[in-house]
Amino acid sequence: MRCDPRRGITRAALVLVALALAALGAGCGGSPAGNGSGTPTPQSGQQLFQVHLVADVNALDSGVLGYQAPATMPTGADATLIVEVTDVGKGAPGTASLPTGFTYARQDVPTGAIVGVSASCQGVTCGPDTPERQPVLTPGSTADWSWTLSAQGPGTAHVLLTAATYDQDTNIALHVTQPIDIAIAVTATPGYWVSQAGTWTKGALGFIGFGAIAGAVRWQLRRNRKKRRKSERKESTPADLKEPTEPVKES
Repeated sequence: MRCDPRRGITRAALVLVALALAALGAGCGGSPAGNGSGTPTPQSGQQLFQVHLVADVNALDSGVLGYQAPATMPTGADATLIVEVTDVGKGAPGTASLPTGFTYARQDVPTGAIVGVSASCQGVTCGPDTPERQPVLTPGSTADWSWTLSAQGPGTAHVLLTAATYDQDTNIALHVTQPIDIAIAVTATPGYWVSQAGTWTKGALGFIGFGAIAGAVRWQLRRNRKKRRKSERKESTPADLKEPTEPVKES
Protein backbone atom coordinates (compact mmCIF):
# COMPACT_ATOMS: atom_id res chain seq x y z
CA MET A 1 0.00 0.00 0.00
CA ARG A 2 1.35 3.38 -0.95
CA CYS A 3 1.62 6.01 1.75
CA ASP A 4 0.59 9.59 1.03
CA PRO A 5 3.14 11.96 2.61
CA ARG A 6 0.59 14.80 2.82
CA ARG A 7 -1.69 12.68 5.00
CA GLY A 8 1.14 12.05 7.48
CA ILE A 9 1.92 15.75 7.75
CA THR A 10 -1.74 16.51 8.47
CA ARG A 11 -1.89 13.93 11.25
CA ALA A 12 1.24 15.33 12.88
CA ALA A 13 -0.17 18.87 12.79
CA LEU A 14 -3.39 17.70 14.42
CA VAL A 15 -1.44 16.02 17.24
CA LEU A 16 0.56 19.18 17.89
CA VAL A 17 -2.60 21.32 18.00
CA ALA A 18 -4.23 18.89 20.47
CA LEU A 19 -1.17 18.97 22.74
CA ALA A 20 -1.11 22.77 22.68
CA LEU A 21 -4.79 23.00 23.57
CA ALA A 22 -4.35 20.53 26.42
CA ALA A 23 -1.39 22.49 27.83
CA LEU A 24 -3.33 25.76 27.60
CA GLY A 25 -6.32 24.27 29.40
CA ALA A 26 -4.16 22.89 32.19
CA GLY A 27 -2.47 26.24 32.65
CA CYS A 28 -5.77 28.12 32.94
CA GLY A 29 -7.28 25.62 35.36
CA GLY A 30 -4.26 25.54 37.65
CA SER A 31 -3.72 29.27 37.93
CA PRO A 32 -4.27 30.30 41.63
CA ALA A 33 -6.81 32.98 42.43
CA GLY A 34 -5.36 36.31 43.34
CA ASN A 35 -3.69 38.71 41.03
CA GLY A 36 -4.26 36.61 37.87
CA SER A 37 -0.55 36.14 37.26
CA GLY A 38 -0.32 32.75 38.91
CA THR A 39 1.35 34.29 42.04
CA PRO A 40 -0.70 34.53 45.29
CA THR A 41 -1.24 38.06 46.66
CA PRO A 42 0.97 38.59 49.76
CA GLN A 43 -0.66 39.89 52.98
CA SER A 44 0.29 43.38 54.12
CA GLY A 45 2.21 44.03 57.32
CA GLN A 46 -0.91 45.52 58.90
CA GLN A 47 -2.92 42.39 58.05
CA LEU A 48 -0.28 40.16 59.65
CA PHE A 49 -0.15 42.45 62.70
CA GLN A 50 -3.93 42.25 63.04
CA VAL A 51 -3.87 38.45 62.84
CA HIS A 52 -1.17 38.21 65.50
CA LEU A 53 -2.89 40.77 67.74
CA VAL A 54 -6.23 38.96 67.61
CA ALA A 55 -4.46 35.72 68.39
CA ASP A 56 -2.75 37.32 71.40
CA VAL A 57 -6.08 38.66 72.70
CA ASN A 58 -7.70 35.23 72.34
CA ALA A 59 -4.80 33.67 74.23
CA LEU A 60 -5.43 35.76 77.38
CA ASP A 61 -6.87 34.34 80.58
CA SER A 62 -9.53 35.93 82.77
CA GLY A 63 -8.40 37.73 85.90
CA VAL A 64 -9.79 39.58 88.91
CA LEU A 65 -8.50 42.59 90.82
CA GLY A 66 -8.87 42.84 94.59
CA TYR A 67 -7.76 45.59 96.95
CA GLN A 68 -7.33 46.32 100.65
CA ALA A 69 -7.80 50.00 101.50
CA PRO A 70 -8.52 51.88 104.75
CA ALA A 71 -12.11 53.04 105.08
CA THR A 72 -10.95 56.03 107.18
CA MET A 73 -7.62 57.62 108.04
CA PRO A 74 -6.62 60.66 110.15
CA THR A 75 -4.83 63.68 108.78
CA GLY A 76 -1.08 63.63 109.09
CA ALA A 77 -0.96 59.81 109.23
CA ASP A 78 0.06 57.23 106.62
CA ALA A 79 -1.85 54.17 105.44
CA THR A 80 -1.21 51.40 102.90
CA LEU A 81 -3.25 50.45 99.83
CA ILE A 82 -2.68 46.88 98.59
CA VAL A 83 -3.84 45.59 95.19
CA GLU A 84 -3.71 41.99 93.97
CA VAL A 85 -4.49 40.61 90.49
CA THR A 86 -5.19 36.87 90.20
CA ASP A 87 -5.28 34.71 87.04
CA VAL A 88 -8.41 32.53 87.12
CA GLY A 89 -7.83 30.78 83.79
CA LYS A 90 -10.13 30.70 80.77
CA GLY A 91 -13.34 30.57 82.79
CA ALA A 92 -15.40 33.53 83.84
CA PRO A 93 -14.01 35.65 86.69
CA GLY A 94 -14.69 34.06 90.05
CA THR A 95 -14.39 30.42 88.96
CA ALA A 96 -11.16 30.00 90.95
CA SER A 97 -10.84 30.37 94.71
CA LEU A 98 -9.70 33.87 95.68
CA PRO A 99 -7.90 35.14 98.78
CA THR A 100 -10.14 36.46 101.54
CA GLY A 101 -9.90 39.93 103.02
CA PHE A 102 -10.02 41.72 99.66
CA THR A 103 -12.68 43.81 97.95
CA TYR A 104 -12.96 42.67 94.31
CA ALA A 105 -13.71 44.86 91.32
CA ARG A 106 -16.71 43.86 89.19
CA GLN A 107 -14.88 43.71 85.88
CA ASP A 108 -12.49 41.40 84.08
CA VAL A 109 -8.76 42.10 84.26
CA PRO A 110 -7.29 39.89 81.49
CA THR A 111 -4.17 37.99 82.55
CA GLY A 112 -1.78 35.51 81.00
CA ALA A 113 0.47 38.45 80.14
CA ILE A 114 2.16 41.51 81.63
CA VAL A 115 -0.31 43.50 83.76
CA GLY A 116 0.17 47.08 84.88
CA VAL A 117 -1.78 48.76 87.69
CA SER A 118 -1.62 52.53 88.21
CA ALA A 119 -3.26 54.84 90.79
CA SER A 120 -4.56 58.38 90.40
CA CYS A 121 -5.23 60.09 93.76
CA GLN A 122 -7.45 63.01 94.77
CA GLY A 123 -7.37 64.46 98.31
CA VAL A 124 -4.57 62.09 99.29
CA THR A 125 -1.00 61.51 98.11
CA CYS A 126 -0.04 58.08 96.72
CA GLY A 127 3.54 56.87 96.77
CA PRO A 128 4.06 53.60 94.80
CA ASP A 129 6.05 50.92 96.62
CA THR A 130 6.16 48.37 93.76
CA PRO A 131 6.78 48.36 89.98
CA GLU A 132 3.79 49.31 87.85
CA ARG A 133 4.10 46.31 85.46
CA GLN A 134 4.30 42.72 86.64
CA PRO A 135 3.76 39.30 85.01
CA VAL A 136 0.57 37.33 85.74
CA LEU A 137 1.04 34.40 83.37
CA THR A 138 -0.63 31.17 84.51
CA PRO A 139 -3.93 30.21 86.18
CA GLY A 140 -3.70 30.65 89.93
CA SER A 141 -0.75 33.05 89.77
CA THR A 142 -0.97 36.49 91.38
CA ALA A 143 0.89 39.79 91.46
CA ASP A 144 0.77 42.45 94.19
CA TRP A 145 1.01 46.22 94.15
CA SER A 146 1.07 48.67 97.08
CA TRP A 147 1.00 52.43 97.68
CA THR A 148 1.68 54.54 100.77
CA LEU A 149 -1.20 56.97 101.31
CA SER A 150 -0.87 60.27 103.17
CA ALA A 151 -3.72 62.72 103.81
CA GLN A 152 -3.18 66.37 104.70
CA GLY A 153 -6.75 67.67 104.92
CA PRO A 154 -10.12 66.29 106.07
CA GLY A 155 -12.81 65.23 103.63
CA THR A 156 -13.42 62.36 101.22
CA ALA A 157 -10.36 61.24 99.30
CA HIS A 158 -10.52 59.12 96.12
CA VAL A 159 -8.04 56.65 94.65
CA LEU A 160 -8.73 55.65 91.03
CA LEU A 161 -7.14 52.33 90.00
CA THR A 162 -6.62 51.38 86.35
CA ALA A 163 -5.32 48.00 85.15
CA ALA A 164 -3.87 47.43 81.67
CA THR A 165 -2.87 44.15 80.00
CA TYR A 166 0.05 44.50 77.56
CA ASP A 167 0.95 42.54 74.44
CA GLN A 168 4.11 40.54 75.15
CA ASP A 169 6.99 42.93 75.93
CA THR A 170 5.52 45.95 74.14
CA ASN A 171 3.62 49.08 75.17
CA ILE A 172 0.54 47.93 73.23
CA ALA A 173 -2.39 47.56 75.63
CA LEU A 174 -4.66 44.65 74.74
CA HIS A 175 -7.18 45.65 77.42
CA VAL A 176 -7.63 48.60 79.82
CA THR A 177 -10.17 48.58 82.66
CA GLN A 178 -12.52 51.35 83.59
CA PRO A 179 -11.27 53.35 86.62
CA ILE A 180 -11.97 51.59 89.92
CA ASP A 181 -12.96 54.26 92.48
CA ILE A 182 -11.91 53.75 96.11
CA ALA A 183 -13.31 56.32 98.57
CA ILE A 184 -11.52 57.05 101.87
CA ALA A 185 -12.89 59.28 104.65
CA VAL A 186 -10.17 61.51 106.08
CA THR A 187 -10.78 62.83 109.62
CA ALA A 188 -9.15 65.88 111.18
CA THR A 189 -6.99 65.48 114.31
CA PRO A 190 -6.51 68.16 117.05
CA GLY A 191 -3.04 68.73 115.68
CA TYR A 192 -4.55 69.55 112.32
CA TRP A 193 -6.76 72.30 113.78
CA VAL A 194 -3.79 73.75 115.71
CA SER A 195 -1.76 73.92 112.53
CA GLN A 196 -4.74 75.43 110.72
CA ALA A 197 -5.06 78.13 113.42
CA GLY A 198 -1.42 79.00 112.90
CA THR A 199 -1.97 79.14 109.17
CA TRP A 200 -5.01 81.40 109.57
CA THR A 201 -3.07 83.72 111.91
CA LYS A 202 -0.22 83.93 109.48
CA GLY A 203 -2.66 84.67 106.69
CA ALA A 204 -4.33 87.40 108.71
CA LEU A 205 -0.98 88.98 109.44
CA GLY A 206 -0.13 88.91 105.79
CA PHE A 207 -3.50 90.41 104.84
CA ILE A 208 -3.52 93.23 107.42
CA GLY A 209 0.16 93.97 107.14
CA PHE A 210 2.86 94.00 109.78
CA GLY A 211 3.14 97.80 109.71
CA ALA A 212 -0.53 98.25 110.60
CA ILE A 213 -0.25 95.81 113.47
CA ALA A 214 2.91 97.47 114.77
CA GLY A 215 1.20 100.89 114.61
CA ALA A 216 -1.75 99.56 116.61
CA VAL A 217 0.62 98.19 119.24
CA ARG A 218 2.42 101.56 119.54
CA TRP A 219 -0.89 103.39 119.86
CA GLN A 220 -1.97 101.05 122.65
CA LEU A 221 1.35 101.54 124.47
CA ARG A 222 1.05 105.35 124.29
CA ARG A 223 -2.51 105.15 125.55
CA ASN A 224 -1.42 103.02 128.47
CA ARG A 225 1.39 105.46 129.33
CA LYS A 226 -1.00 108.42 129.32
CA LYS A 227 -3.35 106.62 131.68
CA ARG A 228 -0.48 105.75 133.96
CA ARG A 229 0.83 109.34 134.06
CA LYS A 230 -2.62 110.73 134.76
CA SER A 231 -3.02 108.28 137.61
CA GLU A 232 0.40 109.23 138.97
CA ARG A 233 -0.46 112.97 138.92
CA LYS A 234 -3.63 112.36 140.85
CA GLU A 235 -1.78 110.40 143.47
CA SER A 236 0.92 113.11 143.87
CA THR A 237 -1.53 116.05 144.42
CA PRO A 238 -1.38 117.40 148.12
CA ALA A 239 -4.38 116.71 150.27
CA ASP A 240 -5.04 120.41 151.05
CA LEU A 241 -5.25 121.21 147.35
CA LYS A 242 -7.81 118.63 146.75
CA GLU A 243 -11.38 119.74 146.67
CA PRO A 244 -13.23 118.81 149.84
CA THR A 245 -15.52 115.99 149.52
CA GLU A 246 -17.89 117.36 152.25
CA PRO A 247 -19.11 120.94 152.86
CA VAL A 248 -17.24 122.85 155.61
CA LYS A 249 -19.41 123.51 158.62
CA GLU A 250 -19.33 127.02 160.17
CA SER A 251 -18.63 127.12 163.89
